[in-house]
Amino acid sequence: MIAFPPKLSHRRGTLVAVCAAFALILVPVWTAESQALMANSYDWQLADIHADVPGHAGISFFNLLKQVVPDLAENENSATGRSREPFRHIVDGYGGDLPDRIAISSLQVTTFMVAGEARIAILADIGQLETTIEQPALLAVFDGGESPKLIDAVDVGMDRDTSFALPALVNIGRSDQALVIRSYHFNSSESFETTAMIFLQGRELELVDTFSTYAIRTCSEQMTQVVKFAEQSADDVSAYSEILATIEERRSGFQGNCNDEIVAKPISEIASVVYRWNAELDNFIAVSDTLERFETQAAERMSAPLSTPE
Repeated sequence: MIAFPPKLSHRRGTLVAVCAAFALILVPVWTAESQALMANSYDWQLADIHADVPGHAGISFFNLLKQVVPDLAENENSATGRSREPFRHIVDGYGGDLPDRIAISSLQVTTFMVAGEARIAILADIGQLETTIEQPALLAVFDGGESPKLIDAVDVGMDRDTSFALPALVNIGRSDQALVIRSYHFNSSESFETTAMIFLQGRELELVDTFSTYAIRTCSEQMTQVVKFAEQSADDVSAYSEILATIEERRSGFQGNCNDEIVAKPISEIASVVYRWNAELDNFIAVSDTLERFETQAAERMSAPLSTPE
């Protein structure tokens, strides 16, 4: 998971599905004062593909996505089309296939800042593949001009379902934000999630890193892992701040049909790593392998019964 010089590398991982009630708040249109509003911009909204882009009367999300899929055609409840080739996937080792027919209906939308300028991000399911659990998800980014133009579009699907995280944005500099995407699946007692932090570098979306988390519930215990990001103060030289990535593992007792099993005692473990901008590599680089080791240990624990120290 952790990236080291000279080449960034990323791998598939297990992730925890965080079950939360999404607060669907209308994302504001960025103005000259947008940098001051960055702290309040951690929201995304659901949008119909036929709806107008906020602040752009007469321009619908369909109009924007037609720049990605030129033969996209409007239907009553969706839009359909075909792409000649798969979209570039943001994570090495993923992607490669698209449905025979692209079908888009509801969207997840947010605005974010790049070098002090507004950008529009649209996340959409584009149809189902029957042969794999990994389903494609389109992330398209547009400028914030009077008639928004496509900057870049990539596949970000890494699991059965994909959405923006909560929060969807993390400040990475004085006037820059990164997007946070989560892909996940779950069954009756386990959930897996892969979180990806993505930023716009020039005119290309780039991956900072992926983070694997997991959750499980047994008769007497439940365990969850949660990933969080926080901006650290920027220095006087770099336009980018350091980013603190943290995975917290929480274990607590669960009173199920346990018979004589002992309910586990609550414990918590936290692992963190700082990502620092590397001008030579044009990306953020983890300063240690702390989270990689934490994920490796967590993966080993997944195959063993939950246990809590005395």
